[in-house]
Amino acid sequence: MIKLQKYDGAFEPTIIDYIIAFFGFHIALNGKTGRPDDRQAKENLAAWTGKDHELYIIQEDDMPIGFLHIGYRGGNVAWIEDVFVAEDYRGKGVGTQAITEAEKIIRGKPGYTAVCMDVAPRNSSALHLYRELGYDTLSIVTVRKEFEENPSDDMVDFLGHRFKI
Repeated sequence: MIKLQKYDGAFEPTIIDYIIAFFGFHIALNGKTGRPDDRQAKENLAAWTGKDHELYIIQEDDMPIGFLHIGYRGGNVAWIEDVFVAEDYRGKGVGTQAITEAEKIIRGKPGYTAVCMDVAPRNSSALHLYRELGYDTLSIVTVRKEFEENPSDDMVDFLGHRFKI
């Protein structure tokens, strides 16, 4: 059983490492190489613990095994902005439990009637998880223009248009 513990500065070096791994995963997902540095990770940590944000450590037996970031952008919709589970804990229901707990936190806040998540279309495992958890409404579609070569040749048809993913 996991729990979400609001970030209070504990385990900061581990959380910094997790943020670096999180962005490294997304860089690789997009066919690129590289890795964020400590400075970038610390900037993200500061932003994710600032106004209108909450960062939670995903814990098992009081040890950090990931993080979950909630953003309150205004209106009645909260955003589960970022979810990261350490590699050794993936595929074991940790993400499901963490998102379920985050939804309870959001439901407990007055005025919030929905929750959204952004997901890269190429992140099929995340898309599968979110669908299983009941995320069945497309809300906003983000389109992207690459200024450098995009090594992706994966394509998808969406509403009569063809896009790289």
